[in-house]
Amino acid sequence: MNVRVVCLPYAGGSAHAYRPWSAHMPRACELIAPELPGHGRRIAEAPHAGVARVVEDVLPRLGDPTAPMILFGHSMGGLLAHEVCHRLCELGTPPKALVISAMGPGELLDAHANHALADNPDALLDHVARLGATPDEVLAHPQMRALVLRPLRADMRLLAEAGTAPNRPVTVPLYALAGEQDVVHPPSHVAAWQHHARHWKGLRLFTGGHFFPWQDDAVPRFLAGLARTALAEHAVAGEQTQGLSPLPRPS
Repeated sequence: MNVRVVCLPYAGGSAHAYRPWSAHMPRACELIAPELPGHGRRIAEAPHAGVARVVEDVLPRLGDPTAPMILFGHSMGGLLAHEVCHRLCELGTPPKALVISAMGPGELLDAHANHALADNPDALLDHVARLGATPDEVLAHPQMRALVLRPLRADMRLLAEAGTAPNRPVTVPLYALAGEQDVVHPPSHVAAWQHHARHWKGLRLFTGGHFFPWQDDAVPRFLAGLARTALAEHAVAGEQTQGLSPLPRPS
């Protein structure tokens, strides 16, 4: 049985950003990057309004529910992963670990500022340009800008909603990742997840700004390590189950 490494996208992002990470995963590992409506291959669909609807859209795209899962989300994807994790726990299929990258808990988000960005396309594009995730030639092309703005504005509204929602404690092991030079969600914000985790696994720092996972292969290698651990634990659990002998029937 494969281990699933599920990766949820940042605001305005798509599943395409995670495809190169498959090369770093162990053989018995499936990297799954669900595409959100209005993004990437689903660009023709209307983006969902509301975090709960996004979560319900993601759930059937996660593969075999009996296979072990490492759940990862970057930036907005971290908040989505947090909510997906809670839903999976409610369904009785919790992930082996939750990994949140470059995002602090909802109470640290400025809901008003995110709403303002969603309602001001020029300011939103300036914000995106400063982050450096979108090529300048894309932002300079009117039609390409329009394609970028539609999902991005919807995602900023999701972030604004997340900033007003209460944070429930995470009951699975929670790892937090941060870029040392990230000025959008600095390490101190990301570390605040420890106050919402029953099994806090610490904050790991990486060189780079907000999009540090794509500066080198350190983050996919970290996820691959978690996948190997999950594979080993699953194998041991299977051996122990097979080794159990049925109780003798009473005479």
